[in-house]
Amino acid sequence: MIEDILNQFKNNLVDSNIDLKSIYFEITDIDKIYNLDSCKPINKPAEDNRFLKFKISTENLLLIVEGKKHPEDLLFNEKVKISGDISILSS
Repeated sequence: MIEDILNQFKNNLVDSNIDLKSIYFEITDIDKIYNLDSCKPINKPAEDNRFLKFKISTENLLLIVEGKKHPEDLLFNEKVKISGDISILSS
């Protein structure tokens, strides 16, 4: 299910110049980390390089991907934590 959600999110970014290999989602309710480029679970993000990691639950990720919640709403309520280099999104 998570892989499908991330693939849907990734498809929305196809025409952007964002380096998807540097973006990770740490899914808190299942304790796994996924790379957005492969949409597969990984052991550990490559944090020694430039990266961006979102720490979020499955439920909240689905709300964002389906457009039912704006990411800023979840950031304000501290249901999403972001670490790394946010400028990756503006590449």
